[in-house]
Amino acid sequence: MIVRQFLQWSQQAVPSQRAEAVRALAQTYLYAELDETQRREADIALTGLLDDPSPLVRQALAEAFASALDAPHHIILALADDQSDIAAIVLGRSPVLGDADLIDCAAVGDAFAQASIALRPGLSAPVAAALAEVGAREALISLAVNAGADLPEFSMRRMIERFGEDGEMREALLTRRNLPASVRSDLVAAASQALSSFVAACAWLSPERAERVAREARDKGHVFIAADAEREENGPLRLAAHLRASGRLTAGLVLRALLSGNLSLFEATL
Repeated sequence: MIVRQFLQWSQQAVPSQRAEAVRALAQTYLYAELDETQRREADIALTGLLDDPSPLVRQALAEAFASALDAPHHIILALADDQSDIAAIVLGRSPVLGDADLIDCAAVGDAFAQASIALRPGLSAPVAAALAEVGAREALISLAVNAGADLPEFSMRRMIERFGEDGEMREALLTRRNLPASVRSDLVAAASQALSSFVAACAWLSPERAERVAREARDKGHVFIAADAEREENGPLRLAAHLRASGRLTAGLVLRALLSGNLSLFEATL
């Protein structure tokens, strides 16, 4: 009876009235003491509102359920698959969505929806890793600046691999605390490569000269990184291994480190 009366009324009501009714019905579902029959009828009515032609109504439903622990899972999933401005409301904070749900939504969502996931407080490592693989540039910048995200080292390197030429991406990653030396190494390499390409494209230097200048700047940066890596457990050893694997460990870099007094990196390379 409740469902039938609500649906009959909603056919005549304007979108703003339906939106207010949705908020009231959602609050009743979440906080009122309903028996099993009443709860089932309310669930049916709320589920039917997912097909409402007005985004205003679906947005009201998303706002009402976004932070609720007892929100129906199927309704939250449907809202997460709605247009991005509605999906972002639940993707950004719904506790009902698990890691598997968020990974699926990240795979099919646009940059706005992905950014909402990336900014979730306490974002888990599996979701962060998935975003690093498939996320758009804007989403990955959001992920980088989310201090509460559990962002694995390999995912940060993957983000640099995909968008390292972008200055905003590099700046966002540099805001993270306790960046591993290998990540800082990749950021230095990406910045030097971007600088070399820019200078060569502007014809300010020949490509060979630009590459040589960039390589020297990169090696200087690695010497500074190596000195700072001494504070990490096995930092110089891990940095030397990463430099070797990435093809950046050269005799020139080793000699520069030795002449700069950085014996730890010199020993690690040996």
